[in-house]
Formats: sequence, C-alpha cells, structure tokens
Amino acid sequence: MTSPLRPMPFKPLITVVIALSCLCTPVLAQDAQSELPPEPITEPSTPAPAPNPAEFGAIVEDIAADRGDRLQAAQSLIQRGARRESLVIVNAILGRTTDTDSGARIILTAMSTEPVVPGELWPPVSLLPVGDDASLRALVASAAGSFRTRDAAALLVEWAERDPDPQVRAAAFAALTRLSGRTPPNEPGVWDQWLESQGTVDGLAWLRGLIQGLASRADGLSRKLDSAETQLVQTNRRLHLALPQEQRSALLASLLGDPIPRLRQLGFDLVDRELASSVQLDESVGLAAVGLIEDEDPRVRRRAALLVVRLAPESGAQAITDRLRRESEPSVAEALLRGVTRWPSKGCESQVVRWSQAQGLTRDAALDTAWSLHRAGMFADEHATGDLLEELRLREIASLSASAMRLLSALGSPSDRARLAALLDAGDAATRRRAAEALVADPDSADAIIAAARSDTGLYDLAARTIGLHRREARGLQELIALPPPSPESGAEAINALGASLSTRELIEGAEPIKDPALRERLLARLLVAPQSPDRGRALVVLSETRLELGRPDEALAALDAIAPDDGAPGQRQLDARTTALLALGRVDEATALDGSADAWLSGLDRSIGAPHAERVHQELTTRFAGALSKDQAQRLAGLRQRLSSGESDVEATAADAP
Repeated sequence: MTSPLRPMPFKPLITVVIALSCLCTPVLAQDAQSELPPEPITEPSTPAPAPNPAEFGAIVEDIAADRGDRLQAAQSLIQRGARRESLVIVNAILGRTTDTDSGARIILTAMSTEPVVPGELWPPVSLLPVGDDASLRALVASAAGSFRTRDAAALLVEWAERDPDPQVRAAAFAALTRLSGRTPPNEPGVWDQWLESQGTVDGLAWLRGLIQGLASRADGLSRKLDSAETQLVQTNRRLHLALPQEQRSALLASLLGDPIPRLRQLGFDLVDRELASSVQLDESVGLAAVGLIEDEDPRVRRRAALLVVRLAPESGAQAITDRLRRESEPSVAEALLRGVTRWPSKGCESQVVRWSQAQGLTRDAALDTAWSLHRAGMFADEHATGDLLEELRLREIASLSASAMRLLSALGSPSDRARLAALLDAGDAATRRRAAEALVADPDSADAIIAAARSDTGLYDLAARTIGLHRREARGLQELIALPPPSPESGAEAINALGASLSTRELIEGAEPIKDPALRERLLARLLVAPQSPDRGRALVVLSETRLELGRPDEALAALDAIAPDDGAPGQRQLDARTTALLALGRVDEATALDGSADAWLSGLDRSIGAPHAERVHQELTTRFAGALSKDQAQRLAGLRQRLSSGESDVEATAADAP
C-alpha cells in the first residue's frame, strides 16, 4: 500500500541512493570535519581512545539495550554525520527496517532533538518508505525540523498542509515552527505562502529568511524566559520570608545550587541578608557555596569564595586552596586569597607570590596572605621568599601597604629595615605609621620609633608596644613617661600596662624618680598584692612616702603594714615613713615609741599643722631633738613654727567669732 502523498520507493533504489551519496560526500565530509573544534591534545604516553562509530551503530540497533543508551549512541553518530564512517553507518541503519523500536526510529528520534543535523543525512531520511505509517511519518517530520534546508521545509509544508493524519500534520507544524522560527496561525495555505516567499533554492534569501525567523523567535522566547524568571525570583523571595527560620537554610542552599543565574543571584543576596542579621545558617549553605567555587562564571566564583570565607564550612579551606592553584581571574583570586589568609597552609607560596605581582586589590590581598602565612610559620619556601623580596624591593617603598612593609622588615636585611626607618620622618602620617608598625618587632629600630613618637602622637601606641617588647625595664618606663600621649587616658593605660609587666626592682627604679606623685602611686599600688620579694619592701616604703605626699597618711600606714619580713625593706627609711604617718594621724604616743629621725618628726609636724595635736607634736619634737638639729633642720623648724603660730591664731579667731 502506498502513501497518498508519494509512492513508496523500492529497497534497491534506497541502496543505490545511499551508495551514490557515500561516493559523493568524501570532500564534503572532509570540509565539514575541518570546521569541527580540534580534538583535545593529550600526552603521547596516554593517547585518548578514538570513538568507534561501529560501536555506536551496534548499540543503536540493539533492541535489548537501554533506550537512553541507544539514543545517546545515535546522537554521537548524528553529530559526526559529516564524517564518512558515521555517514555510512547512519545510512545503513536508515536503509534497514523501520519497524517499531528499530534502529531507524531511534536515529529519527535522536535527530529531532538536535539543533542542526548535517545535510549529508537528508537523502536517506527523505527516501524512507513511510507508506501509510502515520507514526513513521510523524517521526520523519520531527527529524526534518532539524535539517534547516529548503528540501526539508518543502516536505514539512506538504505534510502540514495536506497529510490526512492529524498526528502527522501536528508533527509537521511543530517541526516547521522549529525550523523557521515562525508561529503562524494553523490555517490552510499559510505554510505554502511562507515557503513561496522564501525563494526556490537554498541560497542567501533562504538563509536570510531563516535567520530573521529564528532571531524573532529567539527574542520572543527570551522575553518569555525573562518574565518567567522574574516571577520565579519573586515567588522564591516571598517563600523565603514566609518560611520559619529553621527551614530557610534548605531553601538558600537550593537557590545557590540552581542553574538559573538569577535564582543563584537571589540565593547569594538572601544569604547576605541573613548573615547581616546575625542568623546562624546550616552547614548545607556552606557546602552549596563550596560547590560554586568551580563555577565557570568568575562572578559566581568570587561570590562563592567570599561566602565560604564567611561561613567556614569544613571543606572550605581545601576548596579555596585547590581553586587558587588554577585561578586566572584577578577578582576571584583576591577573594580566594582572603580564604588562605583565614586558613593559612603550606603549598600556596608560589601562588601568593604570583598574585603579589598583580595590581590593585589582588596584590594587596596577596601581600596580606603572605604576611599571615609568615606569621603562621608557613611561608617556608626559600625560592618563593626570594621572589617576594625581589618584588617588594622593586616597588617604591613609601607606596607599600602595611603588610608589604611588615614582610620587608621580617624577611629583609638590615638595609631594608633602615629604608623603612627613614620613612618615620616622612611627611605623610599614614606612611609613618605603616613604617612604625613594620619595625615594632625589630629591637634595633626601637630608638627610631621612640624618637619619632616624640613629635607624632599618632605613633604613641606603637612606641609603647616597642618599649613593651624591647625595653621592659626602668629605662623603658622613663622613656614612655616622657612621650606625649594622644590623650591622658591612653597615656595612663599604656604606662600602667608597662608597669604591670616590669619586675619589682625595675618598677621601683623606674617609678621612684617620677615627679608626679599620683602617677607614682598608681604604678606602685599593685605591689600591695604582689608576692614577697627582696625589692618589695623598698617599693612599699616609696609607696608610703608617695601617699604621705598626697596627704593620705592612713593609706601610707597601710602600705607599711603590708611589708613582710622577707621583703627586705630598708630599716630607717621604713621607720621614718611610719613615724611621719603616725604623727600626721595624731598617734603621737606610738610615734614617740619609735626611733624616728628629726626629718621624720619635722615631716610629721608639717602634716599636723591645723590639727588639734599639732602643738603636742611640736613640743615632743623640740624636747626630743633639743640641740641636735642641723642648721637646715633648724631653719625648717622655724618655718613650721611660723605656720603653727599662724594656724593657732586662725583657730582662735574662728572660736571668737563663734556664737
């Protein structure tokens, strides 16, 4: 039985056509093959096995094989259809039976899924014995939509307009829509008119018409896709807000892993919002970010790397390190270097040096990473260290970042540190500070930093740190006290911190010459609870004297009472301080029992003037040291008597005025 549209060709005719097409296609096949992408270059020792078209053909015709495997093998043959070997096999399969589940039907189905099928395969497809088999004609129609030729379009127009079977007409209409890019109303004569307007042969007019139609269809589909993606983004955004907090991580992880770029972008944005709100996200979000570090889009890789650094999933460090070794995009490398800074590890030195030779943020990030590796003891590659130093020395030293200056100081020579020390006199305050920060750890640069801090209060904290590292002694305390602090509070904090780090001996040597009694008292007061030591007694006596100077005799006496037998306090000095404190407090009998010096009694009288017991102190003093005072002591006593007499007159005047 024949088709109502064309006579069924005989099998011998198919064989002749196949043979002729094979004989006529070597040059075409060779030309088509030359336009294909080059095969990957492999090492001679491990050549990649060439695909075998015969094996693909056997799979296609094996009705017992999985249908998916058969379709995949058919696609491999079709994609190589311009090559002689594959062309012969496809022609042979199409020339055999077209029964249900046959290799020919598998080939046709695979063709319908290809964007473009090589034109060399059209002759055997067009000559298939479709007869009155509507299902086969529908398959041929679907396959014809992938050929993009006028002959294929003519066959499809014939079937779309005149085939008696609705299944075939629908398949032809769909194939024409795909081939032409146009979607006219499904009315009689529409496709005939279109075909007539396209010209009579495959030429420029035909190609121009196809291009216009396909471009128009692509634009329409793009608009629809954009609208659909917009709605999808809005829906997921609303879903995120509607979900309970504990269920949001799963949604965010799925959005990050979505192949649609706008949904993935939404995932990043929502994760940033959650983190900004201090929300704790599940491990799944971090793992999703790790998976995106290998994305082909550098913008995605960068955001993924930054997110991995923030979320710190367990596999993040290794993923960051592995990607850095293969990264070529500077913006992504900058984000990856932040990750290496967070998780320092050996083996990254060469990559860090490579990116330190870049420009802008990537270079600064590389130098920050190199500094973090050095501090962690993981920048041990001598070759990489040499390359890094060479790079640093080539650059203008004043333009180096803080990390770069630290590296130059730590890895470089004394001459490198001398160049940095010269920057302490630079006109730019930021440059002076970067240089000082780089030199803090160098003991030979301590004098230069302290000298610079005398004229720049912005370096005070760095000078204090330098003294704490290299001058933890009385000398350093005196140097720090002499520096002008940016504020009284910051100065007091730095001096107290240094004082707390000194030994008792160094503390007393540094504190005793201090002219400010309040500062001296603040430094020594901590020794009240310090362990016993040979120098503690002396320090507490100085503390007691300081408190007397501040007019706090009760606290002075408490400091003396804190002296233990093993503290090694000097006897007479301790005795004099106690005598003065007791006299100032009016405890004259207790003071009389002590063997205090004349100076101690004079100091006690000085601190008693204006108090009720002042006259008694005066009487005891003159009786105790009658004829034993030196000229200076006698002059001092005379001055105290004048004050005492004035003070008594004031008291009497006050009493007379009282009611």
